[in-house]
Amino acid sequence: MLEKIRKHSILVAIIGLVIGVGGILYVPFNDGPLQMTLLRIVLAAIMIGIMLVMGAKKSLQKVKEGFGFTLRKSSYILILAFLLGMLVFIPGFLNYGFSKDLLIKELSYFILCITIGLFEEGLFRGVVFQGLLRKTGDTHKGIWISIIISSLIFGFVHVYTYVIGGNYDLIGIIESIGKTLQTGAIGVLLAAVYLKTKNFWAVALVHTLNDFLLMQVIMFTDTSLGSYVSSGETGVIAIISYIIQFLLYVPALVKATHIIKDIKVPEFGVFEKE
Repeated sequence: MLEKIRKHSILVAIIGLVIGVGGILYVPFNDGPLQMTLLRIVLAAIMIGIMLVMGAKKSLQKVKEGFGFTLRKSSYILILAFLLGMLVFIPGFLNYGFSKDLLIKELSYFILCITIGLFEEGLFRGVVFQGLLRKTGDTHKGIWISIIISSLIFGFVHVYTYVIGGNYDLIGIIESIGKTLQTGAIGVLLAAVYLKTKNFWAVALVHTLNDFLLMQVIMFTDTSLGSYVSSGETGVIAIISYIIQFLLYVPALVKATHIIKDIKVPEFGVFEKE
């Protein structure tokens, strides 16, 4: 039974994507960190379950192997996230000072980021990327096809609420493209690192830390969770921000390219190919 399922890895990846996106639609970003955390615990468990069905048991058993490599190759994007987060955290901290409420708020968002990291890495790198790779991993070109498709889907999901809303304008469309590319660039690096190490927990940790550092912007401003597309002057500022961030992520893309060059093909990722 499992062997038959594994032969249809792309179909399983699509099913996983539908479940993941459907779950997010069920509890939107603006429902608060508690609801988001609970939902993503469930979704993360489902994604890890799908990974096990697809044959990723060895990847999930890896805990220490490849951790150092993942952190080294991801250090650049984490430093960028830290600098951006501190630009907001420091003035916010100076205004509000240290308090029990601040500590609880930081802790609640950190826990949320853990669940987001596990869920999104399980979905986009563990299920979608690896599912595609199992069909395309015969060549380096095929590897890149799987990385680019899964990363663009990863970026696009961050703006899907705008897309399905139907109220389009030029600024919103450009923002959506910019956010998709900016987030997709991070996905490219995470996919390359995961392919090299086969360590799911390591890339989930990097995702968690990156989101938590960037989440400082939400905690100390009026920005809403998941509000990646705006209008008017705010939208223009967002476009400029996404362009700058994408350019800053170019070194991460270069690192990903070097990692993939060192991968020997055929490479079918964490799923064994019959």
